[in-house]
Amino acid sequence: MTTFTSHTAQPAVRMPLLQTGVSGFDQILGGGFPAHSLYLIQGLAGSGKTTLACQIGFQHAHQGKKVLILTLIAETHGKMLNHLSSFSFFDEKLVGERIIFLGAYNELLKGGLRELLKSIATTLADQRPDIMIIDGFRTVREAKPSDVALSEFMLSLNSLVATMQCTTFLLSPTEGNVADSENTLVDGLIELSQYEQGLQLIREIKVFKLRGSKHLLGRHVFEVGVDGVAIYPRLEAVSTVSGATPAVSRERLGFGIAGWDKLTNGGVARGSTTALLGNPGVGKTLMGLHFIYEGLKRGENCLIAGFYESPLRLLEKSASVGMDMTPYYESGALEVIWHPPLEVLVDAMAQEMLRNVERRGVTRLLMDGLDGLREIVIHEGRSRSFLAALVNELRCRNVTSFFTQELPYFGNGPAHSEVSASMLFENIILLRYVDVRGINRRQIGVLKLRENSYDAANHILLISDHGMTIEGAVFGPVAPPQTL
Repeated sequence: MTTFTSHTAQPAVRMPLLQTGVSGFDQILGGGFPAHSLYLIQGLAGSGKTTLACQIGFQHAHQGKKVLILTLIAETHGKMLNHLSSFSFFDEKLVGERIIFLGAYNELLKGGLRELLKSIATTLADQRPDIMIIDGFRTVREAKPSDVALSEFMLSLNSLVATMQCTTFLLSPTEGNVADSENTLVDGLIELSQYEQGLQLIREIKVFKLRGSKHLLGRHVFEVGVDGVAIYPRLEAVSTVSGATPAVSRERLGFGIAGWDKLTNGGVARGSTTALLGNPGVGKTLMGLHFIYEGLKRGENCLIAGFYESPLRLLEKSASVGMDMTPYYESGALEVIWHPPLEVLVDAMAQEMLRNVERRGVTRLLMDGLDGLREIVIHEGRSRSFLAALVNELRCRNVTSFFTQELPYFGNGPAHSEVSASMLFENIILLRYVDVRGINRRQIGVLKLRENSYDAANHILLISDHGMTIEGAVFGPVAPPQTL
């Protein structure tokens, strides 16, 4: 028996990665596909397998690499090219030169798996491609080989593509991580599927296995548009893997609202997250706009993301109370991301926000409509974990953020869902109507303000043509400051 010591052990050589160039895909894969390996991309008809694989192929053909597309029983080459021509990655000049289409079904029909493997080996030797795509691979299973014959074919194919240094993708219209040879004997298994909720249909992708790589687990949404497939890694998975730690700041940020600094002893901490809870029409959005306007006046880049009010509507609202944000909007210091809460992919919106924050160095963010954000989270029970991940990502980027949340007209406190999520926010402010001698008055109260003393009494909130002001306590003298 041979004993291996530290002197005889050879250092591990990391397998090179083949980056796909598909938006979001490499992030899910942990950097890309380990090269010169065999992968199965599966999914039922219409899931996007051919588009995804060909998009990868064209990306590499643009870089001067050679791509071989072998078809078994699948759509004709003419039809495939016609469908692919609608995408921006398609380049007709590459077809026939860098992208080669060949049929291989006749070899399978005449001589079974042995003849198919021989044909693939001959083609690889002749063409020397960097990438090979075999479309319609389910035909191999439907040829009804024995389990042993199929296993031998898969092992031989895997060995062949490794020897020829050709990263290979098998496309099969199946679903599920089952114990078939084509699933167990490949180096990676990726599935494209569709999730249905009511009338809405969401495309999802998951990586069951990927040898030699640390990939993101779970399902991730994607869409197919004019540029092809765009994948949006699930924010919770990305945030967990990053392991970033938020910074802690003692600096206080004000709102530019008379009386606010006195009520909160200077404002909220930079990089903190605040929930603005309130009845409809009580002034939540306007208070958030005050916070954004104060940052713009100080030369900061700010971002507003919302669901119910368009950029023009927000600019008009702020101008009506003496805050002219139009010059900042036109200069780019202020940007607005607006998506009506319809069929919006929540991970796509989160990615758009975070990229905007990084690109522009945003320091203040207003998310106007936390209820709208929750509405576009499709999977039941995900809202809490998604919001926790989003809040953490914003903190790690030292963004001071405000989330408005609408409460019912009636009731003296936040609804149960807001209370249960309260630990996600360092600060909670409650705006509501209160009956004062038969008149509905706006009042503001601080429910929580981390690492800072504050006035715990409820105060009258006034809105005029000059904006918001905070007056004295609603009932009785002002309570002594508290620290939480």
